[in-house]
Amino acid sequence: MVFSRQYATHPALQSFVRYYHIIHIQLDPRTPRKQLPQKPYPPSTEQCLYFYPYDLTHSVKVGNETPERVTSGIIVGQPLTRMNITINPNYLMLKVSFQPGSLFRLLGIPMNLLTDGSADLEAITGKEVKEVYERLPEATDYGSMIRLVENFLLRKAAQCRQSLQPIDRVAQQMLLPASYHQLDQLASDACLSVRQFERKFRERVGVSPKLFSRIARFRRAYQIRETDPVRSWIDIAYACNYYDPNHLVKDFQQFAGTNPSQLFDEELAHRDFFARYPYR
Repeated sequence: MVFSRQYATHPALQSFVRYYHIIHIQLDPRTPRKQLPQKPYPPSTEQCLYFYPYDLTHSVKVGNETPERVTSGIIVGQPLTRMNITINPNYLMLKVSFQPGSLFRLLGIPMNLLTDGSADLEAITGKEVKEVYERLPEATDYGSMIRLVENFLLRKAAQCRQSLQPIDRVAQQMLLPASYHQLDQLASDACLSVRQFERKFRERVGVSPKLFSRIARFRRAYQIRETDPVRSWIDIAYACNYYDPNHLVKDFQQFAGTNPSQLFDEELAHRDFFARYPYR
């Protein structure tokens, strides 16, 4: 069984949260570990919370043999490296995707400390999240799981003393497909000098504005290919404002650890594995 669905956020959280996403996969528990599917996750322009009420993931960064430390709840900063995740027999992921800069506002953590890394959520928030961990496995439906996590976030938002700043709105605009701005224009829109803008952007988002823009463009190219598999890479490169296709390939090598075609071969192999399972 495979279940995948995105959920809209509570109106009071819309300045913080982009969406929730639940993926629940149930495989035959007798499946040998070497046959468990592996999902490639290239970087996206997201800082997230992940909750795992059932089986924990086995996550390994490309170029690293040591698995990442995963607990029942983790905070993930701006990723820079592709992650390969092994889907265990009873895998449920509840992801909270945040607006750029919102995890900094909500938790008060300089996001550059978590760039391309993660942290245990309980270590950051203390006992506040323990009730969520205890009740998630007992929830009878996915909507109840969302409400448990959302109530936790509403409590954190009520305690938040960091207001939404112009720089946060600029970072959100940088996610739009047609957005293209020079650094000095972005800084001006944020009501900051270029130097202030770069420093505050790293603190709130985790990376420089230039790198964030590159990841956003790379991710758009990846998503275009996902929705239109027959579209040529040359066409996608120019549609995403790459100077030429070689620059697209360079970004795939940096962020995904491979070339575009190889990445999608791995993605298709993952999809083929699940083609035999019913979707809900």
